[in-house]
Amino acid sequence: MLKVAIPGFAPMEFDHLVLDFNGTIAFDGNIIDGVEPAIAMLSQLLTVHIVSADTNQNVVREVAHLPVTTRVVNSAYQQQEKLEYIEKLGPETVCAIGNGNVDTDMLKRAELGIAILGPEGLSPKALAVADVLMPDIVNALESLVNSSRLKATLRN
Repeated sequence: MLKVAIPGFAPMEFDHLVLDFNGTIAFDGNIIDGVEPAIAMLSQLLTVHIVSADTNQNVVREVAHLPVTTRVVNSAYQQQEKLEYIEKLGPETVCAIGNGNVDTDMLKRAELGIAILGPEGLSPKALAVADVLMPDIVNALESLVNSSRLKATLRN
């Protein structure tokens, strides 16, 4: 469990980190430098999930060596399936990170939704519903461990 205390908010206790793959932790289907050690570190505190429509048909291979649970969703229904996935986990225990239109429901419903502005871009719809915007995935993952970064942005 990962606990995050932010002034003006109820204490947050996360059991799950749900990550989009393409555009979030991967660029052109390849995991972004710095993501693997951050996931390894966070996996000691949380269950890490990768949920993807697998655009490049390589997500399972790319993350096979990581301590994660992988879920490939139907590309035609991925927004709904991502939402249903975190609903089953218990959204109040989920931090979700994504960048696309299909991540909007997941980001909005999770206890903490983080939007990533990465090399594949950021959907304005995802930005509009996220609790916080991070410049890249490594900073986002590190902010969960060093929660003073989140406090500085989110405090009331």
